Amino acid sequence: MMRQAGRYLPEYRDVRSGSTFLGMVHDPERAAEVTLQPIRRYGMDAAVIFCDILVPPAAMGLGVEFVEGRGPVLGPPVRDRDAVEALVDFDAAEATGFLGESIRRVRKELGDERAIIGFCGAPFTVASYMVEGQSSRNFENTKRMLLGEPETFDRLLSRVVQSSVGYLERQVEAGADVLQIFDSWGGALDAELYRERLLPHVARLVAEAKGFDVPVILYVNGCSHLLEVMADSGADVLGIDWRVSPEEAIARVGDRVALQGNMDPCALFAPPEVVRREAGRTLAAFRAKERGYIFNLGSGILPKTPLDSVQALWDTVLTGADG
Repeated sequence: MMRQAGRYLPEYRDVRSGSTFLGMVHDPERAAEVTLQPIRRYGMDAAVIFCDILVPPAAMGLGVEFVEGRGPVLGPPVRDRDAVEALVDFDAAEATGFLGESIRRVRKELGDERAIIGFCGAPFTVASYMVEGQSSRNFENTKRMLLGEPETFDRLLSRVVQSSVGYLERQVEAGADVLQIFDSWGGALDAELYRERLLPHVARLVAEAKGFDVPVILYVNGCSHLLEVMADSGADVLGIDWRVSPEEAIARVGDRVALQGNMDPCALFAPPEVVRREAGRTLAAFRAKERGYIFNLGSGILPKTPLDSVQALWDTVLTGADG
């Protein structure tokens, strides 16, 4: 369950007390603890390691801060060729060694019974944070560079991919069984532009990650118009959001890839009986997927999600009920 390590559990809030978000990420003991909390409570099949997609930009030399009520803030923004070239090539074992230690601690408790999912941000999403300096609705600065300075933007994407490859490799070495690439903002681009300008970089990252002999999941938020492009990435699994129907996704990608998704996380704010119904409906809709299906939400679980609804969700999924 995306963003599973966290933020909707009271035990998470107890561990988080007195620490910043990035302080938690950099503390393997705390990061491992909050990764394991949902597994202990609900018994999911996989643990999503507690970290953030903006760890590599920080290692590349940008200031990264999570501001209450605003979200991540990065600085200085990367908006010209000089800024792109000034980024640091880092050794993931040294600069992000805390993540490997978090994974090793989780593996020690989980044993081989459940998988550990490692992850990174997709090239466009990470680059857009670096260019905008924060979250954005319209990505004005990012698209200006993408369209107006294509060589500079391609260079930035190449550097993001290169830094991500070593970062993912260290996660696998530490014990990650699966790697997921999150393109939180990829849906902001039309399919033609994504295929022409983004897909080569995404495909390179996927190929490098698969070279570590683990399956790779590609998730693009707002992906309904991008399914065919995503299927051409080489990923083993496509994560889809709730905006596209399972039937349509299956028809458009066939058996080229497995699918993951796609229940609306806001459905979990409904009473447990409604959650059971919606989870069952989601499971039933994917019964026709012959080449593999992973139940998941269509986006990250929200912090104030009622625990009774989460319990109802997993009771339904783990029993395979389809309404």
